[in-house]
Amino acid sequence: MYSIRELSTFGDVAAEDDAVLDYFISTNAAKVVEANQAFLVLGRKGTGKTAIVRYLTEQKQSSPLSRPLNLRNYPCGVHSSRIDYGASAIEAYVSSWRYLIAVQVASLVISHNRANLSSTYHQLVQFLKDNYGGANPTLSDILRPNRLSLTKFSLNPSVMGNSLGGVDLTSHDKSHRLGLELNALTKAILSAVVTVCGEAKISSLSLHFDELDQGITDLDESRAKMLIGLVLAARQIRRECDDAGVSVNPVIYLRTDLWDELQFSDKNKITQSLTLHLSWDSDSLKTLIDTRLRAKLNENASWDEVTTSQLMRGSQPKWNHIISRTFLRPRDVIRFLNATLAEAKKSNNDPLLIENKHIVDSRDRYSSYLKSELDDEIRPHWEHWVEALQACSGIRTITFERDDFEKEYLARRSSKNTMDASEALELLYRFSVIGYERRSGYGGSSWAFQYTDTEAGWDSSSSRFKVHLGLKEFAKLREARL
Repeated sequence: MYSIRELSTFGDVAAEDDAVLDYFISTNAAKVVEANQAFLVLGRKGTGKTAIVRYLTEQKQSSPLSRPLNLRNYPCGVHSSRIDYGASAIEAYVSSWRYLIAVQVASLVISHNRANLSSTYHQLVQFLKDNYGGANPTLSDILRPNRLSLTKFSLNPSVMGNSLGGVDLTSHDKSHRLGLELNALTKAILSAVVTVCGEAKISSLSLHFDELDQGITDLDESRAKMLIGLVLAARQIRRECDDAGVSVNPVIYLRTDLWDELQFSDKNKITQSLTLHLSWDSDSLKTLIDTRLRAKLNENASWDEVTTSQLMRGSQPKWNHIISRTFLRPRDVIRFLNATLAEAKKSNNDPLLIENKHIVDSRDRYSSYLKSELDDEIRPHWEHWVEALQACSGIRTITFERDDFEKEYLARRSSKNTMDASEALELLYRFSVIGYERRSGYGGSSWAFQYTDTEAGWDSSSSRFKVHLGLKEFAKLREARL
C-alpha cells in the first residue's frame, strides 16, 4: 500500500498543461503518427490529441524535424479571401493550404540546417526574407501579404513556360489564376526543400496542425470547405514528397464531431486508410493512471495499491464505478480522481488510501464538470441543448421512455429552439448524453452509447433511453424502481 497524502494531483485535465506527457502515450497512437501511417488524427475533446502533438514535437528527441502549428487564433477571415476560383467549390482552398504547408516545411528545414551554403538553400532563405522578413514566419502571417514577391535571387517558378514575377493573393477577378500560380510556387518550394533535405541527409519532416476546434468552432460552409482543403492539401503533399524521396507528413488533429460534419468525395477513403482514431478503454486508462502513480509516488505504485479493497454498492469495484461515469477519456478520469483525492485529504487516516466514501462524495463536483464539458462540445451545434437536459431532470429517473421525454421537453422548449423532440434525442445520443435500449435476439437488452459503440448508430425507433451516469448528480436523477 502507498499513501496518497503527498500526491498533489493525478494529473492536469488538459494535456497541454501537464509536465508529464509520457503517460498519455501508453498506447501505440504516437508510434502510428511518427511512422507516417496516418495524417489525420480524430478524437473527441479530451482524448489526448494535444498530448500526442507535444510528445512528438517536444519530447521525442529522435525526431527533431517536427513542428507544432497551433490554429487557436488562426486568421480564417484572411484565409477565406484566398480562393482559387479555377478549382471546384470543394477544392477552393487546397492551393492556399498547399502553399502554407510548403512555407512551413521550408522554414523547418532552414531552421535545422543553418550551415548549408548551397544555392538552393539560399534561394529558400531569400524567398522567406523577401516576403516575411525572416526565415521563420508565423502561421498567421503566411497568407497575409497582398502580393508574394519573387526576385532573381530567390525561387523561379513558372506557369506554362512563363516565369512568375510574383503572385497576387488579393485579386477578386474570377479569371485570376491564383491556383495555378500558387501551385507553381508551392512546387518550386517543395522541390527546393527536397534538394536541401538530400544535401543535409534529412529523410523525414512533419507538421502538426492542432486546435482546429478552437480556430474553427462555427462550422459554416466557408469554414467546412477550408477544413476540407487542408485535409486534401496535406494528402497531396504527402504523395508528392514521397515520390521525390522525402517523407513530409502534415498531420491534422481534429475533433470527431467536426469531421463528421464534413462532406466530400474522398472522405471515406481517408477515414478508412489514413486516419488514426483515438480511443481508450478501461484497461488503457488504468495503465495511464498507474504510470502517473509510478512517476509521482513509487516505481511499484498502482491504482490497486492506493485504494481500499472494499467494493462499491452492487459489488462493483471502485475503478469500474469511476469509469462508468466517464466518456472513456483521460480528461474525465483525471478530473474524477482529482476530486476524489481532494475528498480523501480531508481525512487524517495514515496511510491515506482512497475509500468508497471519497468517491461518492466527489461525484457532485465531477458531474458539474462533465456538464460543463458538454456545454463546450454541444453549444456550437445546438445552443439550447440544456432544455433537453432539463427535460431529463423533469422525468427524475436515469432511464426514461420516449413519451415522457416528449412531454417534458415540449413544456420547456423555448421559442428560439427549433429542434423537435426526436431531433433532440438524436443529438443527445450523438454526444453520448443518452444511450438507447437495444434488444438482442435472445430476449436480453443492453444500452447503446455513441462513445462506447460508434458502429451502432442512432436508432430512431427506440422508445427507452438512459442518461449517462456521469450526469446523474447534476441532473438530480435517481435509479428507476423495478
